Amino acid sequence: MINKIWFHADDYGVTTEQSKRILSCYQDGVLNSISVLPNTPALRESLDILDRTDPGGTDIRRVLHLNFVEGKPLAGAGNVPDLVDNTGCFDRSFLDFFRWNYSKRGAGRQEIVRQIKLEIAAQIRAVTRENDYRITAIDSHQHYHMIPIVFDSLMEVLSEREFEHVQIRQIRVPVDPTAPLLHNAKMRSGVPKINWVKWCILKLYADKNRRILQGKGIEAPVFFGIFYTCEMRKEVVESLLPAYKTYADRKGQPLELMFHPGNLSARYELLDERSEELAAFYMSDNRYYEAECLKLLDKSTP
Repeated sequence: MINKIWFHADDYGVTTEQSKRILSCYQDGVLNSISVLPNTPALRESLDILDRTDPGGTDIRRVLHLNFVEGKPLAGAGNVPDLVDNTGCFDRSFLDFFRWNYSKRGAGRQEIVRQIKLEIAAQIRAVTRENDYRITAIDSHQHYHMIPIVFDSLMEVLSEREFEHVQIRQIRVPVDPTAPLLHNAKMRSGVPKINWVKWCILKLYADKNRRILQGKGIEAPVFFGIFYTCEMRKEVVESLLPAYKTYADRKGQPLELMFHPGNLSARYELLDERSEELAAFYMSDNRYYEAECLKLLDKSTP
C-alpha cells in the first residue's frame, strides 16, 4: 500500500495573484498541500481565494509557514527588537538563529526565547483566530523551526492553553532520506553542493526533533525536497519519486514533496524590496518549472 503523498507548495499568500498561480497547480495538476505565510498584506484575500477553490477544506492540506525571514513581525517590532532591523522588518538569518542557539545563555537566552515565542504565537493566531485557515500542520520559511531555540519555543507555544484547539497533526522535518538518492548515480551527482551543506546542518537536529514530535503524537512525513530545493523539475521528480514512494511505504509514513511554484512578477510585490536574495528567490525561472512539473505529473499518482 502507498501512503499519502503531499505535493506541497511553500510561500502561499504573498500576493493574491501569486496565490492564484499556486492554486492553479491544484486546479490543473497534482498540488494538494500549501503552506501560508502569515504576515502578508494579502493574508485575508488569499484565504478567500483558497476557500473558493477548496470550499470544503478537504482537498488541500493547509500548513502554517512560520516566518522569521521577511516582512514585518505580527507581534509588533517593538516587542521583538532582536528579530528586526531599524525599519521594523525581519532581518536575522538562519545563521544568526543558529549562533544564538549555542551562544545565548542565561537572561540573554530567556529574552530571545521570549521574543521568538511571542512571534510564533502571533503567527499561529493570524491563521487560526483572526483568519481561520484550518491549519493541520506547521513548517517554516527557510526551515528556521528546525533550530532547537525555535523548535523548543514552538513546542512550548503549542502546549499553551490558548492553542489547545489547534489540532496540529504534522510538523515538517526537512531532511531527505539518502537511500532513494544513493541508488541513482545520475541524480546523486546532480545535487548542488550548497544543498548538501543545508542537508548536513538540518540533519543535526532531525532525529531529536522527530523523537519529540513522536512523543507528542505529531507526525513528521518522509521528506523529498532539500537535495533539489528550487530544482524540483519534472525530470527530477519522475526520476526519484518511485524510490521515495517505496521508502515512505516501507516506513508506513506519508511523503511530502516540497515545491516553490508561486513566482512574483515584479519587485514591488516582495515583502522586503531591499533584498536581492529574496528577489532572486521569488522571481526565479525555476518557479515556472516547478509549477509546470506539478501540472504535468500524472494525476493518478497516489
